Amino acid sequence: MRNDPEALRFRCFHRHAAPIAVLLLVAAALVCLAGRASAQDPYACIDELSDEEVSYRIRTIEKSFADGRYKALGWRIGWIAGYAATAGVQGALAVDARKNDRPWDRFAFLYQAAGGAALALGLAVIPMPGVWGGKRIRRQAADTPEARRDKLRYATRLLRRGALIQELLGRGELIGVAVVYGTVGGTVKAVKWTGKTRGNTALMYIVPPVLATGTVLSAPGSLPKEWESYRGIACSGRYYDRGSDQPKLDWSLSPTGIRFLVEF
Repeated sequence: MRNDPEALRFRCFHRHAAPIAVLLLVAAALVCLAGRASAQDPYACIDELSDEEVSYRIRTIEKSFADGRYKALGWRIGWIAGYAATAGVQGALAVDARKNDRPWDRFAFLYQAAGGAALALGLAVIPMPGVWGGKRIRRQAADTPEARRDKLRYATRLLRRGALIQELLGRGELIGVAVVYGTVGGTVKAVKWTGKTRGNTALMYIVPPVLATGTVLSAPGSLPKEWESYRGIACSGRYYDRGSDQPKLDWSLSPTGIRFLVEF
């Protein structure tokens, strides 16, 4: 049997390998449980919070809206203006095509103008709590402890609503609709006026999904993260921030045993 230092280190590692594996499994389970524990009902304990805790949570939600407000506002105004300008330009081109007896181009321009106008209108009317949520929260009465609790309930509902809307805006359904819209329009033009202004036909296929992709990829997305983080603070005294406040794992091996630490 070898008694050299290398053999001794190997036997030491072999003897501690099983405990290390068990502890790592336990750590993994704790991480999973920590993730689940953060997803709590933010309404359940509002009546049990102290007035100071209620005020702190209101400030947290207000800050969540304030941090993402300018991006949400810029996104909304920018894309509304862009789609409205597209509709106006395409409408003017359709008028010119009619004057010059080009029905194929008139159809293409009107079709794209209709799509741009529909998107501009949709972005104008869809609720955007990410833009005005913080301002509405600040307007709520907060002169008594009960009024502050009502204000917290309102702020919590508004944060959840804003998160759901931003999640919807960041999903790919709009791109799918744009692909279908462009394909239908381009195919109708190509079949009815075969060979006429093929470049314009190609644009009917390409432009709608490209614009929709840009709209989706640039959509504001801070509120879903803020909502998940707030759910961790709602009924506890600690702010849960995904990505920056994960459990920290540390372990070391020494001749006297194993040191293992899970820090939350």
